[in-house]
This record gives sequence, structure tokens and C-alpha cells, in this order.
Amino acid sequence: MRNSSRTEPPEPILVPALKVGAATGLVGTLTGGVIGILRSTPHAKTFAVLTGANTFALGWTYWAVRSTMCRAIRDASPPGAAMIPKDKVLISGASGAIAGGFLGIVLRKIPNAVPGAIVWGLVGLGGQYAYNVADARHTQGVIEKLGNPEPRESMLDRAMRSGWSPVKRLTRGEYADILKEKLLAVEADIAIANEEIEKLERQRKESAGEK
Repeated sequence: MRNSSRTEPPEPILVPALKVGAATGLVGTLTGGVIGILRSTPHAKTFAVLTGANTFALGWTYWAVRSTMCRAIRDASPPGAAMIPKDKVLISGASGAIAGGFLGIVLRKIPNAVPGAIVWGLVGLGGQYAYNVADARHTQGVIEKLGNPEPRESMLDRAMRSGWSPVKRLTRGEYADILKEKLLAVEADIAIANEEIEKLERQRKESAGEK
């Protein structure tokens, strides 16, 4: 039973699934065309179209199943609860297995359902896991930037700061220290110049007094 305190509308399923299917279908069509040309297939265009249709069906089914499972889990969870990365990996793996098995049954034969489910289930698991790792690293980088205004050194920065590099890239702190030193040197030169001016003024007055 859905909690009555939920006021946010449910996420759409059909339109996003069609968009994912269109993207995977386009990639499949282009890939099929390239493979057909490289293999010198007699009907390369037909092969490309069929490959695009297969990948469209696979992408659409995968995203529709995944969105449905995510919505079911979200509706059964307490308000405000977020899905953990492990749940997303399991859902993506199950969605890939269902999509691969369904595509194997519809487009080929029932014995092909099990290999298709295994292969695409592993693809779903691996893809979601890789996305979770990349997202966690990106989030950690954002947190580090917020906590430390000093930018993180890149590989180029570390190479330039090594003893073997003929040039050196300064950090913000080092650049600020250099500017402070230059400012102090300028202030010292100004003070010396003022003293020389005062000395010349005194000499001029003394010369004028003697006359």
C-alpha cells in the first residue's frame, strides 16, 4: 500500500525507455553497418537495420524494467529514503538479465534465453558498478574541493614540480608569497627613494642658505 504522505509524482517510464531505446538503436545501427561493411556482408544495410532493431528492443526493455523495479522499491520504502548503490547494482543486473532473456526468446529461440540473460545480466551489473565507482569519485572530488580551496594537483602539476622538470608550476600560496616579496621590495625601493629625495632637498636648502 502506497504511503499517503508521498506527494511527489511518480517518475515516467515509457518516454525515458523510448529515449534509451532510440539511443541504443542508433548505436546498434551504426555498429551493424560498420560490421557489415568490414565483413563484406551482401545485405549490409539490412544487417545494420536488424542490429539497430535488436539493440533498440534491448535498450527499451532494459530501461523499462529497471525503472519499474526502482519505482516499486521506492514506493515500498519510507518517505525520503534513498536507494543505496548496492540496490542499484542488483536492479541493473536483474534488468539486464530480463531484457537479455526476453530478447533471446522473442528474436531467436527459447534455448538462447539463458545465455542472453547471463551475458546481459553481467553487463548490467558491471555497467552499474562502474557508474557507481565513477560517481563516488566525482562526489568525493567535489567534497574535497569544497573543504579545501587549494586545487588538487594533476599529473602535469606533479611532473612540473619534480626535480627533473626544467620549469616549475607555482601553487596559489607560492605565487602569493612571491607577490608579497616583490611588494616588500618595491616598498623598500620607495622608502630609499624618499630618503634620497629628502637628502637632496636638505642639500638644496643648505646651498640656498649659504648664498
